[in-house]
Amino acid sequence: MRKKIIILFIILCRTLLLEAQNKSNFTIQLKGFDSYDKAVVTVQHLDEHADVLKNETELINGNIFPLEGGVGTIKLDQVPNNFILTVNLYSRGTRYGLIANWFVNNTDSIVIEDNDSKRNFDRISINGRGSALYELQYKLDGIVGNRITYPNYPTTLDYFTSDFARSFGYDRAVDMNIEVGRLINETGFDSNCKKWMLTNMFYKIYTAYFLKPLILSFVSNDLERTRAIKDVFNQFKSNYVNGAVLGNMKLSTDYMLFYLLYSKLEATFSEENKVEYQLHKLQTDFKGESLEKMAYAYLSRTFYQVKGADRLNILNWMISITKSPMRLAKLEEMRAIGAGMPFPDFELTDLKGKQWTKNDLLGKVVFFDFYYTGCGNCVTYFKNKVSKAEEHFRKNEDVVFVSVSIDKNFEVWRRSVESEKYNSEHSLKLYTNGEGNNHVLIKNLRINGYPFPILMGKNGLIETSDNVNLGISSSSAETLIKTIEKSLIH
Repeated sequence: MRKKIIILFIILCRTLLLEAQNKSNFTIQLKGFDSYDKAVVTVQHLDEHADVLKNETELINGNIFPLEGGVGTIKLDQVPNNFILTVNLYSRGTRYGLIANWFVNNTDSIVIEDNDSKRNFDRISINGRGSALYELQYKLDGIVGNRITYPNYPTTLDYFTSDFARSFGYDRAVDMNIEVGRLINETGFDSNCKKWMLTNMFYKIYTAYFLKPLILSFVSNDLERTRAIKDVFNQFKSNYVNGAVLGNMKLSTDYMLFYLLYSKLEATFSEENKVEYQLHKLQTDFKGESLEKMAYAYLSRTFYQVKGADRLNILNWMISITKSPMRLAKLEEMRAIGAGMPFPDFELTDLKGKQWTKNDLLGKVVFFDFYYTGCGNCVTYFKNKVSKAEEHFRKNEDVVFVSVSIDKNFEVWRRSVESEKYNSEHSLKLYTNGEGNNHVLIKNLRINGYPFPILMGKNGLIETSDNVNLGISSSSAETLIKTIEKSLIH
C-alpha cells in the first residue's frame, strides 16, 4: 500500500511539473486602439502546418479578448516556449490585421500602443519584456507594407534581359529581401527564430512583389506577353526557388499563399489541365493532414475561379480525404452553393428603403453583381461586360440585373449610384443595409473578392457562379450574354 502511495505521489509530482512547464506568462497589453472592440488571437505551433480554416472561424473558435476604450489585455496559457502569433482587431465586424505570423516567446510581456495611426497601424510603439523581437518584425512587415524605407542595393540582375523583365520592377523585391536579411542576421536572436523570420519574409516579399504582379500582368490572347512572363518566372525558379526554399518550412499561411500562386503559374505554363495539374502537385507535395489543409486552402482561394464541374470534383475529392469535422462542415456549405442548388434567401434594401427578398425575383433570370465603392475592377467589369449585357437584354422582361453594394455608409452607396460607374438606370440597385461583408448573404455565398457576379435561374436555383461563364476573365461581354441566354432556355 505504501509503495502504491509513493508511486501515485511521483506521478502527481510529474504531472504538476509538466503543467508548470507548459504554463506561460504571455501577455500583450493593447492601448490606444479606440476604434476597435475586440482582439482575436490565433496560435500556431512551430511543428504544425498552418490552417486557413482557423482564420475563417476565428470568431467562433479563436481566442477572443475584448477592448474597452481602446484598451485590453491578451493573456495566453498553455502555449509552447516558442510559437507563431497572429492578432486581428475587429471594428463593427470588420477585421484588421495587427500581427501576422510573428515568431514569439511564451515569456513575453508586451505593451503595444497605437499613436493615432493613419494607415495600416503605421504609428505603433512597442515596449516590455521581449519587445525587441516584436519591434524587428513590425519593421520587417513595414518594409513589405511600404511603411519603412530601405536602401537600393547595387545588384545587377543580368539574367533579366527582356524589355518586359526590365520594366517589371523585380529589383525592388530583391532589395527588400537583402535588407530584411541584413536586419535579421545582425541581431542576437537564436537560429530557429532567425530561420523562421528569414524564410517567412521571403514568402511575404515575393508573394506581394513578384508572384501577384506577375499573375496580374497576363493579357488575354497575347502569346508574346505570355512567353515574356514565362521567361521571367523560369528565371525566378532557377535563381531563387529550390527544394530548400519550398521544402524547409511548409508551415505558415504566408507559405501557403506563396505555394498556391507559384503552382498556379506553373500550371498556366503546363500543357495539362490547370486544375488537374495543381491537384496532382498538391498530392505529390503533401500527405495526410498537411494535404487536407493545403487542399482546403487551394479550394477556398479558387472556389469561384474554377468551372462548376471542376469545383464539384474538387469538393467530392476533398470530402473523401478530410477527417476534420469542422472542415467537412465547411465543404458541405460550399457544395450547397453550387450550380443547381437553391440561391440563399436574403433581405436587401433599395434607395427608397423598400425591402427586397428572393421571392420578389422568382420567375426571372437574375444577374447579381456585388461591388463596393472605390473598387477599380468593379468599374471595369461593369463598363466592359455588365453594361453591354444590360443593353442586350434591355427589352427582355425575363432578365433582371441587380447591383448589390456592400458599402457600410448609405451616402457613399448613393453617390456611387449617381456616378453611374458601377450600375445603370436599367438595374435594380440594392444595399446590404450597412452590414458590409457581415451581411448574411455575403457570408452564405462565401464572397471574399469583388466584383462578384452570380446568376439565379427562374426557379430560384443557382445557374452559375463561374468567373469564366460570367465574363470576369473574358475579353468581351459575349460570354456573359451567352450564359444568360442559356439560362433563359432552362
